[in-house]
Amino acid sequence: MASVAIVGLGVSGLGCALELARRRIPFTAYEKEKAPGGLARTEAAGGFRFDYGPHILLGLPEELAAWFTELPGLELVRCTGASGIVVGHRSDRVIPAPFQHNLNWLPLPTRARLLFGAVVKAGGRETPPGNYSEFAVARCGRGIYDLFLGAYDSKRLRFPLDQMPADWTTRIEKTSLRSLLLPRNGFHRPRPGEREGSFFYPASGGIEALPRAMAKLLPEDALHYGSELREIDTKLKLVAFADGTVKSYEHLVLSLPLPEIVGLLKESPPDVRRAAENLLYTSIYILNAGFDGPVPPWFLLRTPDSALPFYRLSFPSHYSPGNAPEGKAIVVGEISHHPIRHPLSREEASLQFDHGLRRMGILRPGQDILVESIRDIRYGHVVYNHESRASIQLILEHLGAPPCRLPRGQVRLASGIESSSPPAREDGGRTQL
Repeated sequence: MASVAIVGLGVSGLGCALELARRRIPFTAYEKEKAPGGLARTEAAGGFRFDYGPHILLGLPEELAAWFTELPGLELVRCTGASGIVVGHRSDRVIPAPFQHNLNWLPLPTRARLLFGAVVKAGGRETPPGNYSEFAVARCGRGIYDLFLGAYDSKRLRFPLDQMPADWTTRIEKTSLRSLLLPRNGFHRPRPGEREGSFFYPASGGIEALPRAMAKLLPEDALHYGSELREIDTKLKLVAFADGTVKSYEHLVLSLPLPEIVGLLKESPPDVRRAAENLLYTSIYILNAGFDGPVPPWFLLRTPDSALPFYRLSFPSHYSPGNAPEGKAIVVGEISHHPIRHPLSREEASLQFDHGLRRMGILRPGQDILVESIRDIRYGHVVYNHESRASIQLILEHLGAPPCRLPRGQVRLASGIESSSPPAREDGGRTQL
């Protein structure tokens, strides 16, 4: 029976190990940290529980529902609450999500401008979009693009949207022109008990409770912690670790971004390394702040306005009361950066975060952040340009993979290597099962 080596025990690596165990396929798993979890980790600081990234479980597929009940010590609760888009920079000027379906919450002059733009567009000629910016405008309209989508994605990705392929994503809601004509509601503030969206989150222990429970179902002698991968020899099928250990494999599973995988290969031609360098990404500072509450009643806020440094805020003290001491709250900000396209130091990000929270009115005069934690996620967002497909295909061909479409999920390689990650994380660190 084939033996498998798994390198990386984040949620995806753990899921692979559990499936192999279920099928009774022998495996050995290696993790460079002292515990499983990857980015799905939680730290305790000053009575607060801060997740490394704003992880949530967006849903439990029916085929996995029974499996989750078997995870020892894990209790998942369904969280229901509201998310929205901040118009301008004030936390009381919010449009419910999805933005394109709730345009009647906008001020009348803004709605009139959007309606006029839609009428003008209706009389124009349609041409196939040549880039993502043109696709988004065609999908939701120029007015919505300028007001929300273009501003938000530019701020989130820190990359020119007209240099990205048109089919980079299809997850854009079409604009509801009917919502422009509905009676105005004014800016939105969720009412107690109001349900607009739902997800799952551990009842206690933060998001790290999930990988801890998953690891308990695996044989302890198959898990090796403190094992940092240093080199992959695909010809001899060997993996070498920082402590000098060398192990053989028949099949290798890696939950690493493709640029990191190429950098670990013992032998790779210059064109493959150049292709790896062309796989673009944007990094994210995850800023967790604990302070005396309360915080706004939202679970998630998107902030496209350029006056605010973060593109998204979340409030995990609403997810589980145990995440913050009584009477206190947590807000998490996500600020994109890149060493060339948008350089930003940790110190600058912290100052901008504080300033942005005060400008929104979330931090009031005289109120200070009690505890702050900053994590830098290097591969925060994948960025596709017009050369990404060719670059990925070249790397896969070098590894012996057959021709395939640009991968979005698990990539199986004929050489015996499997990568359970796309070129870089596209979900901003949100675990989705």
